[in-house]
Amino acid sequence: MAPLLRYAPLAACAALWLAPALPAAGPPAAPAAPVPPARQGAGGDLGRLLDVEGTPAAERRAAAEALVAALPRERILDVEAALGDPDAGVRAAVCALFARGDLGALGRPERVRALRSVAATDLAPIVRTAAIEALGAIGDESASEALAELASGAAAAGDRVDAARALADSPAAGPPIARIVQSSLGGARPAALAEARVLAVLLPRYGAALAGEAAPSDAELAPLLAGLRHPSGAVRAAATRGFDDLVDGLVRLGASGRPAALLGRLARLGLDPSLALYHSARLALVAELDPAAARSRARSLVSLRGLRLRPTARIDAYESQLWLFRGLLLSGAAELASGDARSAAATYAQAADVLDRGLAERRDLSSESERLRHADLLQQRAMCELHRVVALLAAGAPLVDVLERARAAHATNLEAQALGASIGGAGTAGLDDVLLAELGPERLLLGSRGFRAAGGPGRAELIQLSRGLARALATVAPGEVPGFVPFEVDGLAPDRARRLTDPLEDPDRLRSLEDARRARLDGLDDLIDEAEDLLDLMSRRSLGLVPEEEFVEVDLLRRQRYVLQRELEEQQPGDRGWVRDLRVPASAALVLANALAQEGRADQARRVAARMRTDLEEGGVSRWWATRGYDLMIRAQLLVGSALTDAGEGEAAEAEILEAAQRIEDLERDLENRGATRGELEPLRLLLADALVSLAVNANVRLGDPEKANEYYDRAYEIRKDEFMRALLACYRARAGREAEARGLLRTIRPGPGTWYNLACTHALLGDTDRALDLLEEELTRNQPSEAARARQAAWAREDPDLKSLRGDPRFERLTGGE
Repeated sequence: MAPLLRYAPLAACAALWLAPALPAAGPPAAPAAPVPPARQGAGGDLGRLLDVEGTPAAERRAAAEALVAALPRERILDVEAALGDPDAGVRAAVCALFARGDLGALGRPERVRALRSVAATDLAPIVRTAAIEALGAIGDESASEALAELASGAAAAGDRVDAARALADSPAAGPPIARIVQSSLGGARPAALAEARVLAVLLPRYGAALAGEAAPSDAELAPLLAGLRHPSGAVRAAATRGFDDLVDGLVRLGASGRPAALLGRLARLGLDPSLALYHSARLALVAELDPAAARSRARSLVSLRGLRLRPTARIDAYESQLWLFRGLLLSGAAELASGDARSAAATYAQAADVLDRGLAERRDLSSESERLRHADLLQQRAMCELHRVVALLAAGAPLVDVLERARAAHATNLEAQALGASIGGAGTAGLDDVLLAELGPERLLLGSRGFRAAGGPGRAELIQLSRGLARALATVAPGEVPGFVPFEVDGLAPDRARRLTDPLEDPDRLRSLEDARRARLDGLDDLIDEAEDLLDLMSRRSLGLVPEEEFVEVDLLRRQRYVLQRELEEQQPGDRGWVRDLRVPASAALVLANALAQEGRADQARRVAARMRTDLEEGGVSRWWATRGYDLMIRAQLLVGSALTDAGEGEAAEAEILEAAQRIEDLERDLENRGATRGELEPLRLLLADALVSLAVNANVRLGDPEKANEYYDRAYEIRKDEFMRALLACYRARAGREAEARGLLRTIRPGPGTWYNLACTHALLGDTDRALDLLEEELTRNQPSEAARARQAAWAREDPDLKSLRGDPRFERLTGGE
C-alpha cells in the first residue's frame, strides 16, 4: 500500500466568525468501528418505521436514522414502503438508508429505481435532494444514468443542478456526462438557463475525463471550445476549468508529448492562439521540464500579444497587458530553469514594466469592473516580485536586495488586498494567493523535479530556493509565513531595517493595511443594510413569519461590526493584533515539508511542520480566519505524523495522527452547530478521510495490524470514494481474500500516477506478478520527482507487506535496489 497522503493545496474551508479555540486534545480516541451488520432492536425500529398509524412522525424519523446502523443488509428492501410515508423527514432518512455503504450490489436495481422515482416525483425538496444524494452515493452505472436523466430532463432547475453535482462526483458517470455535454454544446444554439447551470457543473469533469482518452476526437473536443465561447459567464468559467483539467490530467498521467500535441490540435480547431501558446509554454516547464521549448513558446506569445500594445492599435489593452506579462514571465522562468539567473532577472524586470504601464492607467479610479482589473494587475505584480526574489537567490545576490524585493511583493499584495476589500468588503487574504497561483513560483518552478538543461537547478537546489523564498517573506512579513526562521538583518541602518521587517514601520504597507481595515468596516455596514432591508421585506410579505436564521444572520453581522468598531476605538499605540486579523498565514511550510518528505528527509520535514504548528499556536488564531488557521495547524500535525511513519515510528505516528483526526472532528462538529453548510464542511470531511487513510497505512505497514488498518480505511471510504480510494479499496479487498470484488474494482480504475503504486500492491496480492511489476516500474521510474524520492519510495516498497510476494523476484530486486 502507498505511503501516507501528502500535503495538497488548502481547500477554502469557510472561516466562520467567532469560532472557538480548538479544543485541547486528550488521550487519542479509539477509532469508531465500521458499520455493524445488525444490532439488537433492529426489528423494533423497523416496526416503528412502518407503523404510520400508531407511531408519531418524530419516532419514525428516529427509527429510520437508527436503522442506518442497525438494519441487517438482507432486509434493506423491507424499508421501501416508508418512501411513501406522509412525513418528509422520514422519507429523506429512508433515502439515506438506501445508500448505506455496506450494501454493495444487494438490491441495487430496486433501490435505484425507487430513488429515481422519489427524486422525480416527491413534492418535498428535502426528499428529492436526499434521493439525488443517495443516487450519487450508490454511484454505479444505473445510478449515474438515473442522475443523468434527472439532470437533462424536465425536473425543476434546482433539482437538475443537484443531480448534475451528484453525477459529477460519481465514479461511473463518464458516458452520461459526455452525452449531456455533447448534446448541449454540439449545436449552434446557446443553452437555456437551466441547461447552462447544469453545464457549469459538468464541464470540469468532462474535461478531466478527456485526459484519459488515448486520442480524443474533434467531436469530443468541440464542446470545450464551444463552452469557452458560450454567452454564459458560468459556462465559460466551467469550460476553462475543464480545459485546465484536461491539460493537467495529461500531465498527471505522465503523457509525454501529449499535452503539446493536444494544444496544437485545439488551436487548429479554433482555440485562442494566446491561450494555446500560454499553456504550451507553461507545460514545457511543469511537465516536459524543457526550458528551451518553454522559452521559444513564451517568446512567440510575446510577439503575438506585444503588437496589440502599439499606440496605433491599442485595443483590448487590459487583456493584452496580461498576455504580454505572462509571456515575459514564462520566458524569465525558462531562463531561470536553464541556470541563467541574470537573464531571468532582466526578463522579469521587463514583465514588471508591462504591469506598471497597466497600473499607471489607474483603473482603480473608474468603475467597479475596472477596479477589479486593477486589483488583478496588482496581484500579478506581486507574483512577479516573488519570481524576482527567486532569481536573486539563485544568483547569490546580497541579502538586502533579496529582502527589498520580498518587501515589494508583500506591499503590492497588501495593496491588491486593500483594493479588493474596498469592492467586496472582506479584507482578509494572504500570500498563498500569489505563492501557489498557476504562475506562482512554487507551481511553475520550485515544485519541479529539476530541469533538463545544462546548468539548470536540480531538485535539491529548488528545495533550497523554496526555503530561501519563504524565509525572506517571513522576514519582511512577521507572522505571515509560520514555520521559518527569519533572516538576520544586522548591518543595516536601523530605519531601513525597521522598514523591511515591520509593515507598521513601512508607510506604503501601513497605508494599505489601514485601507483594508476601513474597507472591512464599510463592507460590514453594507451587508448589514442589505440584510436588514431583506428582513424587513420578508416580515411585511410573511406577516412576521420570518425564518429564525435570517435574524441570526443579521445579529451575527451586527456583532462583527460592533467588535471591529470597538477594536478600532480601543487600539493603543504599538498594537499589532489587528494586522494579524487581516492576514491569513501562508502554507509555505507545508509545501516545503511535503517536498522534504518526498526526498526521504523525514526528520527535516517533521521539524518544519512542527515549527509551523508551534508558530501558529504561539501566535494565536484570529477570529476572522479561525477555521483556516486550525486547518493549517491540523495539516502540520498530520505531516508530523506522516514523517514519523516514514521514520518507522509507528506508535508515535498513530498517536499524532489520531490527535489530529480528533481535532478535525471537533472542529467540524462545532462549525456544524454554528450553521455551516455541507459545502463549507466538505474540506474538513476530506481532510478527515486523508487522516484515516494515513492511520490505515501506518497500521498496515508500521504496526503490522491489518485488522485495525481495515477499520480505519472503511471509515475513510465512507467519506471519500474517488479513483484513488477505489484503488485502495481494491487493495484492501485483495488483502482480505475477496478476489472477485477486488478484480471488479480494478476494472473501474484508470492506471496513472495517482494509482500506479496501489494497483501494483493489489495485483501482487492477487498473484498477478508481471502486472504488479509493470505498475511498480511505472511508479518508480515515472512518478518520482528525483532520485532521492525514488530511493525513498523503493525503500518503502521493500518493506510493504502488500508486495511481499514479489520479494526475491530479480526484477523486483532490481527496481527497488535490493540487489
